[in-house]
Amino acid sequence: MTEFSANDPATADSWEGILANLRGRYPGQKDSVLFCLYKLQSNPKLGLADFRDEAALHGIPMAGRALHSAKVLMGLAEQKPRAPRKPVEALPAADDATPTGRVRRARSSTETEDGSIETKVLDAVRQIQSAASKEATDLRAAVRQAIAILQRALGD
Repeated sequence: MTEFSANDPATADSWEGILANLRGRYPGQKDSVLFCLYKLQSNPKLGLADFRDEAALHGIPMAGRALHSAKVLMGLAEQKPRAPRKPVEALPAADDATPTGRVRRARSSTETEDGSIETKVLDAVRQIQSAASKEATDLRAAVRQAIAILQRALGD
């Protein structure tokens, strides 16, 4: 009988091996999104209730956002557009100067209330995902058009 220790490297068939593979293919994604990707690859029609208990066995908290993110990555759902941001404030007039005489700087559109780098990175990732989703949609439409042209050419 073979014994496994916690120090053995993960095999490709184990959840740890599968998770490591998914992390390599989708860097920066949460484990909950990766778990949803794994489950949706076997059956794209699965819902959160279908595998929430299995995720809990692996210690992965599940939420609808993770399922939606996985579907967007797989091209099964469209990314929901974000609400438009407030317009950037114009630079303050000279009478808006601070007591030291310096003019206050207007916040840029990428800064948020807390101005944290994490928020800026998340905004950039969302923009990249949105652009990738649009490209995937455009590519699907082009493939459909190509298939229609080929079918007409073949007389089907």
